[in-house]
Amino acid sequence: MPSLLEVYRSIKLRLYFRRRFNSHQERYRRLIYGKKEITVISGPFRGLRYFNKIVWGSITPKWIGSYEDELTAVIEDIIQRPYSVVMDIGCAEGYYATGLAYRMPRSRIYAYDTDFISRHQTRQLAQLNTLTDRVFVRGFCSHEEISRHVDQPALIICDIEGFERELLNPDACGALKKMDILVEVHEGEGKWKPSTLDLLKSRFAGTHALTEINATDRESQANNFIESGTTNLNRDQVREAMNEHRSNGYLWLWMEVRQTG
Repeated sequence: MPSLLEVYRSIKLRLYFRRRFNSHQERYRRLIYGKKEITVISGPFRGLRYFNKIVWGSITPKWIGSYEDELTAVIEDIIQRPYSVVMDIGCAEGYYATGLAYRMPRSRIYAYDTDFISRHQTRQLAQLNTLTDRVFVRGFCSHEEISRHVDQPALIICDIEGFERELLNPDACGALKKMDILVEVHEGEGKWKPSTLDLLKSRFAGTHALTEINATDRESQANNFIESGTTNLNRDQVREAMNEHRSNGYLWLWMEVRQTG
């Protein structure tokens, strides 16, 4: 059971996101879908059924399929790999957890989040797509939990607001040396020394091939989306729907286990 502090924090943040995004979200639901069911329009999870709920941030980029477009090539690469297990740590409402289950029918997806509303929404999204037999929702992800999956091809997707500095430590959890890892890097507004990027690179350089993926704007993606003819939104509406309302400069680190022999 979540603590009273966790319940308070979750509800307070959802109320904030409701005030900020509810009218925007309702407007684009009507513009994009009308009375039709909501499905992801483009991107690696095209066709995935989605819901209309208040989540962490704006949900419309996920409806469009433009959310974190910088990762699309990596996600498509991941989908083609024979992972038995995908661990989505910091799953929010389950965009990647259910999306990868949708595209990877032979993989089991473990979705972790300390927020109880996010866990509930992930279960709902998996149920909406009849994926509950392969999407397993959990709370906190520990080193012991990661180690449970060390003997099978496994991938970690990690977005945990800076706690990656603690969790992604191969000295404390040797199983990490054998797993591919895609992590969003958080820098704590520059307060952490060494930086999270430098820390992770130093920890995994000996066992993994490291690729930095930087954020890009959505202009070219908006143009491609309009030219595809999949929407009747105008250019300004597409830009607004794709807006993730995030600060510039965020990045990811894609860490692939080096093959030996």
